Amino acid sequence: MSDRPHDVTDLYLAPVLLAVDARLEELGQFDKRRLAYEVALESDLPDITRQMREEALMRAITHLTDTHHWAFSWDPRGLRMSHDAHTFVLGLPAALLDFLGDGPEQ
Repeated sequence: MSDRPHDVTDLYLAPVLLAVDARLEELGQFDKRRLAYEVALESDLPDITRQMREEALMRAITHLTDTHHWAFSWDPRGLRMSHDAHTFVLGLPAALLDFLGDGPEQ
């Protein structure tokens, strides 16, 4: 038997998930320079350290998105969305991994 939504936040999973996935795809299309510019513009944070880049990128991904109380965190496999016992991980495009410092050597 599948889990049924427990509250309104659970009902908003699909729209939030789709919006965040679309934003990941959009940011993933930018070259390294444009991505750094967009992340800085939307997060208003520096990107000096890995931790700063993670925070800035997460803010840029969720910028102007009503998350409906879904929480975001980093996972070794990508961006984790969580609410109560529900959790999902969205993979990151190569450009975003490269921005964070985990991209393949070129």
